[in-house]
Amino acid sequence: MVTRIFLCNEQTEPEIRDFIREAIADISEGEQYIVTWNCGNIQTLKVGDRAYFKRIGSANQGYFASGTVVPADREYQLKLRSARYRELSEAYDIDSQVNNFRIWVAWDACVSFDEPLRTDYLRQLPHFQGMPLEPQTDAGVFREEYVRMLDREWERQTQKAFRAGKGISLVDVYYRWGLEDIQQGFPQDALESFRQALKLNPNFIKAYLGLGDAHVSLREYAKAVGDYGKAISMRPDKARLAYFKRGEINFLLGQLQQAMADFQAAIAIDPNYADAHMSLGNTYFKLRSYEQAIACFSRTLELSPERDLAVFRRGRAHYILKEFPEAIRDFSHAIELQPSNVDAYYYRGLTYSQPDIADETLAGDDLRKAIVLYQTQGKPDKAKKAKEFLETLAIDSLPKAKPRSNYAIAPAATSIPEADAPNTVEPVVAKKIVSDDEETSDLIIELPPHTQPMAIPVENFADTEEAIAVFSSSEVITSPPPETIERIVEVEKIVEKLVEVEKLVEVEKIVEIEKIVEVEKLVEVEKIIEVERVVDRVVDRIVDRIVEKPIPFSIEDPSTAEKLAMISVMAQYMRDGWMVRSVDKSQVGYDLECTKDNRCEAVVIKSFTSDRDSFAISAIEIENARSNKDFVLWVVSGAAENPELRCLRGRELFEQFDLDPLAFAAKVRQAAVQLEFAPVALEMPQFE
Repeated sequence: MVTRIFLCNEQTEPEIRDFIREAIADISEGEQYIVTWNCGNIQTLKVGDRAYFKRIGSANQGYFASGTVVPADREYQLKLRSARYRELSEAYDIDSQVNNFRIWVAWDACVSFDEPLRTDYLRQLPHFQGMPLEPQTDAGVFREEYVRMLDREWERQTQKAFRAGKGISLVDVYYRWGLEDIQQGFPQDALESFRQALKLNPNFIKAYLGLGDAHVSLREYAKAVGDYGKAISMRPDKARLAYFKRGEINFLLGQLQQAMADFQAAIAIDPNYADAHMSLGNTYFKLRSYEQAIACFSRTLELSPERDLAVFRRGRAHYILKEFPEAIRDFSHAIELQPSNVDAYYYRGLTYSQPDIADETLAGDDLRKAIVLYQTQGKPDKAKKAKEFLETLAIDSLPKAKPRSNYAIAPAATSIPEADAPNTVEPVVAKKIVSDDEETSDLIIELPPHTQPMAIPVENFADTEEAIAVFSSSEVITSPPPETIERIVEVEKIVEKLVEVEKLVEVEKIVEIEKIVEVEKLVEVEKIIEVERVVDRVVDRIVDRIVEKPIPFSIEDPSTAEKLAMISVMAQYMRDGWMVRSVDKSQVGYDLECTKDNRCEAVVIKSFTSDRDSFAISAIEIENARSNKDFVLWVVSGAAENPELRCLRGRELFEQFDLDPLAFAAKVRQAAVQLEFAPVALEMPQFE
């Protein structure tokens, strides 16, 4: 098939502006606009030939419409009227004059007649140098080597005209429909829309990207990789987005080397592509190349300083490398950027507990905050893990008895009394010597003067009792007199008492610390209770304003459940010091606008009732979840008595929920018919 150029002069086609208006209306509905056009004496046009329509005359010469040659209806086909026209294609129309044929063309794009893709602009482009842009006859053939470049410039012109409300392209219509289908949870329909776009323009790169996104939604990852690969092969020098998307899929599939190559290719095309730097950092992190990961996250923050996730991930890498001051700096910065970043609290608490830092107070504060946030965000497993570590930290933070002296004094070789020596034994005295730090104590056994002490390392014995046993054994003192044995027994008793005293002292310390901890907990509870009392009073006032009394108190009533869910979430924000404002959901796509300091959250609230495991969500709310960085979704269950709140941010909605079509709305076709009805919710199975 070839590309033809059809000429149009406003003087010879006075209705051309009406044609364009009609075409814009039809194409915006997903339909081609059929026109018949003179082609002179050209008899070689075939069904499927590409057609461009060019304005000629004194001003604004250029291309204003494009389409495809299509078959005429059978009743109008010239070849069926006479045998002498049997060589003509089905496109030729019956309404013709001698040597002046007409054909049928389906327009799929057009712009305002006064704002065409100008010929003088194309001449200035380097890749159009030397190209003849003025065909000598109607339906002249456009040179094949320039067709793709013309298609590309025409695509830019139609998109520019569409944004200004002065043009339309059926390819863009199908493409936008495909995007909407994906966003609303209809990936199978999206595939059909993107394929229709590619039928009209096989070189439409964005349609291949859309196909890839639809296959990802269907978890057909191999097909998605193929779609992104086609987009890359068409324009490898401009395919940064295709490289990035393919890298994300490879990362998801665990093909980290391929993912790394794709992200690097995207960065080579656009060195300031922050998303690619971020994903490359994640890939290095997975590959345990933490230094390279830190470099990538740092580059991401140079390009996009507000990315709390990049700061947090860099902190994780520093933590693994035991660069604890840097890790604390990053975790703290991540919390400043996003105060609800619970993982940053958790890991900063772990970092504070490291021996090089050893600040149990700060570690405990962070871990307690992490526990509360994990519970609020519906992550009980992580909350349990943080609680277990906090309990371990509390035990480890108790004062520990330092190791006893490295040596205990014990006799080595006892002198046997001479025969004439008096049978007397000096008393053996046990003393406890306390060092300057008042925590290390050494047990010293003072022997009678006639015995010579020797240092026996304590580590040679399992405990003090074993050392005494050795000290009192017959292997150390041979044939001691009875008095000496009695003294040794006394020493053993003294030592046992000292050991008991030490144990009691240690227990007293533990008990005292536990009392202090309990007092701190009571103080915290009192503070929380006081805050809750204030909040409850505010909530009561809100209830008075929002809910008409008496409340038909049935949680099965969706309206009641939604009101109670709204109150629960508002109370949560006010308890944390946020300013809460109710907004028109139909206008902005969310329920509440919550602000605190320089932060803002666009809050959507959904409630579960006992008889359903799903909730309705609109297209504008889904779009907010994809594109609004401030989007927050609260899902509330059991709002009547003991509400459970889960908080999801951005794309977590798509990770934790399946989005199925839930409802149709019936619309009366004829305005004259008056019906009273309400939209009916229809449970629909997910498309296979």
